[in-house]
Amino acid sequence: MIIIDRIEGDYAILEAEEEMLQIAVSELPAEAGEGDILTLTDAGWMVDAAATQERREALAARRRRMLEDEEA
Repeated sequence: MIIIDRIEGDYAILEAEEEMLQIAVSELPAEAGEGDILTLTDAGWMVDAAATQERREALAARRRRMLEDEEA
């Protein structure tokens, strides 16, 4: 899984399995943003919208559980 960790100026910092990568923002699809999951294809980088949404929902659920635990 490759995730856009952050955008720093003209570069995107990607979090891969065990390493961080830096690529030019111009190599990414226009709709790509921080937290998106990417797939590298023959045509270039593509956002995996379904995987990104699934990950965001899982993170939101984790945050809710943590807040509930703190309130208890």
